[in-house]
Amino acid sequence: MTIRPRSQCHACRHFRGRRSFDEPLTCDAFESGIPDEVFSNERDHRQPIQGDNGIQWEPLPGDEYPEYALQRST
Repeated sequence: MTIRPRSQCHACRHFRGRRSFDEPLTCDAFESGIPDEVFSNERDHRQPIQGDNGIQWEPLPGDEYPEYALQRST
């Protein structure tokens, strides 16, 4: 079993989650659903991504960007 690091989204003030189990995870940037590449930490959302409505990652109060999220195992 592979354990993935926590998503960068969980440390972002724009993260909203989902209203019900069968709906996508959302945030202020991606109201229709967070792209898999962002949620799985394949893309750093501190940089603009097409479709993010000009909203990028910002820390929750007292938090900082989880640098470990983008580390790749070799």
